[in-house]
Amino acid sequence: MAVASDIESVVTRCFAAAKSTLQLPQRADHLLYLDGWRGICILLVLVGHVSPALGRISNVGVEFFFVLSGRLMAEILIVNRQPLRTFLKRRIARIVPALATYVLIVGLTVNLLVWWGGAPPVIASPIAALFFVHNYLPLDAVSMSFEHTWSLAVEEHAYLLLMLIALLSRRKPQLAAGLAVGICALTFANGLWLWIHPQPNAQPFFWRSDVRIASVLLSFSLFILAKGSWGEGLRRLSWLAPVAAFLAILTMIDVSFVDPFRLTLCTLFSAIAVNSLGVESSMFRRLLERPILIWFGTLSFSLYLWQQIFYTLSHFQLSAGAAVFLSIGCALWSFKRVEEPARNYLNSKWRREVARMTDHSAGSHRATASA
Repeated sequence: MAVASDIESVVTRCFAAAKSTLQLPQRADHLLYLDGWRGICILLVLVGHVSPALGRISNVGVEFFFVLSGRLMAEILIVNRQPLRTFLKRRIARIVPALATYVLIVGLTVNLLVWWGGAPPVIASPIAALFFVHNYLPLDAVSMSFEHTWSLAVEEHAYLLLMLIALLSRRKPQLAAGLAVGICALTFANGLWLWIHPQPNAQPFFWRSDVRIASVLLSFSLFILAKGSWGEGLRRLSWLAPVAAFLAILTMIDVSFVDPFRLTLCTLFSAIAVNSLGVESSMFRRLLERPILIWFGTLSFSLYLWQQIFYTLSHFQLSAGAAVFLSIGCALWSFKRVEEPARNYLNSKWRREVARMTDHSAGSHRATASA
């Protein structure tokens, strides 16, 4: 009996430890179905990376990330009118600490291995990844361990452009949407030109910010336009989001190469899908609010970073199951030890600085008034 009790105690402690390890915080200011959408995004990336036959589906996962960013940035910058300095600081706190940790650890590991093998050091790729210019490196300078940071470069460049649009439009929704649509048309045309006139030793044209930023811009403008009365009708169509998401996947799933026409259709369907979410009784929304999808969505950024190294190793006989297991393990460590603590610390620190500046300004004003 004592042995059985000891075994039960050990098993209970193991389950408690596993539960604590796997448990992730839920942010009060997040819409659960959008976290679930993030979960869909990262699962599509993982499926595309571990299954060569479905490789192109990872592009759809990244596209879903882009249109989600456009929808959220429109709400933050134009609807909620978040101060641009606050917006920039929150983007830095969200992205930079976890990315810098990944680049440092993987960069050192890769360079130790190539040094051991007598190969030249890998310098350009990690530096370009850290400074969000990796998608403009010459192809022969790209290290596979960092090539996924092209999408982070696109998003960061999109944030800067959207800040400029918010500034130029003075947060006037229709003007902001018009500017975004105009720039979006230029990027589509640029993508077509680059596809017709490929550049030697260049990464794929659809990894460039001056092409793929269209995905963020289109969703940004669509969210603003959908805030009107016709947008409410759009969001009442409970079938629209899942059908549009399915069509976005269908445009890319069976292609051996990406062309601007399929990419444009994928962007359009993806933007419609994410901007028509929110129907309270929608079966698709209830699916997105499933705990497992929210869990993957919460972990999505760290998981996106760390899956790449194991996707790279899968080319050297690492099994798909091991790649996924190790990716999740590293992502959990990154989220709990780096991403979440750093984000909370930086945001809290910057909020305290704003509060001190406000108190100082108020004190100076009172002193002037009393004088």
